[in-house]
Amino acid sequence: MTLEMELKAIARENGAVLVGIASRDRLVGAPPSADPDYVLPSTRSIISIAIPMDRRVIRDYLSKKDWLGHGADQKRTYQKLYTITDRLTDFLKEKGFEAKGVEANNVYRPEPGGTDGINRVKMVPDFSHRYGAVAAGLGQLGWSGNLMTPQFGAAVFLASVLTSAVLEPDPLLETNPCDRCDLCIIVCPSAFIVKKQSVSVTIGGREYTYTKKRNNAYCLISCTGYHGLGPNKKWSTWSPYRLDYPLPKDEEEVIALSRRVRGEDAYKRGARAWLTHRDKCFDPSEIYVNTCVNCALICWEKLEDRKENQRLLANSGVVVLTTEGGRMAVPSEEAVEIDTPLVVKVAVPRQEYLQREAAKGAELSGCGVGAYPMDTEILPSIRPVLKSV
Repeated sequence: MTLEMELKAIARENGAVLVGIASRDRLVGAPPSADPDYVLPSTRSIISIAIPMDRRVIRDYLSKKDWLGHGADQKRTYQKLYTITDRLTDFLKEKGFEAKGVEANNVYRPEPGGTDGINRVKMVPDFSHRYGAVAAGLGQLGWSGNLMTPQFGAAVFLASVLTSAVLEPDPLLETNPCDRCDLCIIVCPSAFIVKKQSVSVTIGGREYTYTKKRNNAYCLISCTGYHGLGPNKKWSTWSPYRLDYPLPKDEEEVIALSRRVRGEDAYKRGARAWLTHRDKCFDPSEIYVNTCVNCALICWEKLEDRKENQRLLANSGVVVLTTEGGRMAVPSEEAVEIDTPLVVKVAVPRQEYLQREAAKGAELSGCGVGAYPMDTEILPSIRPVLKSV
């Protein structure tokens, strides 16, 4: 059995579904985040691993039937990915090679303003899993910029191992599974993806083109949960929070807004905001909380499935925050947005709000932001609610 075969067997035995190998030279000329030397200067090969997300869980999440199931699936998958990269790294080191697994997420290269949870906006990873996966033949870049695989679309989680071993690379994928249906753009609540502009990158001597993105601050606002309302205001992500919409077109204004709401979020000021996915996924008390990720979740390999995913999201209603601190979806006309002492507004059930107004004659206020509302007299922290689920 060749070394390449042994490595792939180890990966699959520990839960990998797709495994590919790339040579270091395929990433010459790619964007800076594809430079493996930043993590391991002796890199000669990259091993790329992918595990698909649970499709039943995805549809329950998009249709607002289940909020936390996707987070639980994500946590389990990251546990598998870290186990795979640890096994591969140990095996390669036992063979006398240098090797290092790349952090899955929440680790970025230094940038002006700092890389803490409040200030970062560039978010350049130590090594780009998606570029490594393209170089290893697992897929091509879809129109959204996410990795698109022929077997599972973009609904996959990725991991990478860098090594000094010279390995035989797998063939690049010849045909792009993405047909540019634009559904990834339609389901983005913050207009992060620019529909009519594109950028190109070179990997393995081939040029790949995908949509241009605005500054990451746009994505942070929706994926971190500070704004959840869709463009037509008929559906939302799993966030009940609202900013004035549409967001400013000026990039610096959005950066400032993103930093401001993160600065008012107690969670982002806490120590846990610095934790990597490795820290979180092996912590039994950690509950993964997601609000968006629509562009990846909706993108399955078949167009009819993508259309069905978009239909489920479009008809899922808007998420509101109840006085018990829970989240539920209601038709858009049954929600009311109210001011808070912070930057965001919060959507609450209209009937519940009117009943409270009638009973107490006081406005509902004091809500928190993001995925972790602050403790208040009226709206308790989401943490006890999550722990009881």
